[in-house]
Amino acid sequence: MLLLQFAASLLAGAISWFFSQTIALSVISGGLIASLPNAWFAWKVFSGSVEAESVEILSTCYRAETGKVIMTVMLFLIAILTIKSINIIALMCAYLFITMIPWLASFFINNDKEHAGRNWREKNVR
Repeated sequence: MLLLQFAASLLAGAISWFFSQTIALSVISGGLIASLPNAWFAWKVFSGSVEAESVEILSTCYRAETGKVIMTVMLFLIAILTIKSINIIALMCAYLFITMIPWLASFFINNDKEHAGRNWREKNVR
């Protein structure tokens, strides 16, 4: 999923380059602000021991999520303070779009062989 987020960030930046360099830089920045903390979270959570106790796993998830939020805020501050010609609307739209990619991918991609040909959510949502 992380590679999909990075690829979508670069693709959105390349497409927005046709409109303006400022918008492209803002879109790439927003995409990276969404992608990098997610990559850090995944690395922290999944680099631990497989045989860890549930309390340790939960503690690792909480620490990783806290770090992810702090990293996101810091990356936003760095982008806003250092990029002189930033388009805040493009930055936020790219951030929100890239943040939604895992949800959208899980909604549209169905690898469940038992329910092939139909969305498994139809069975669970009534």
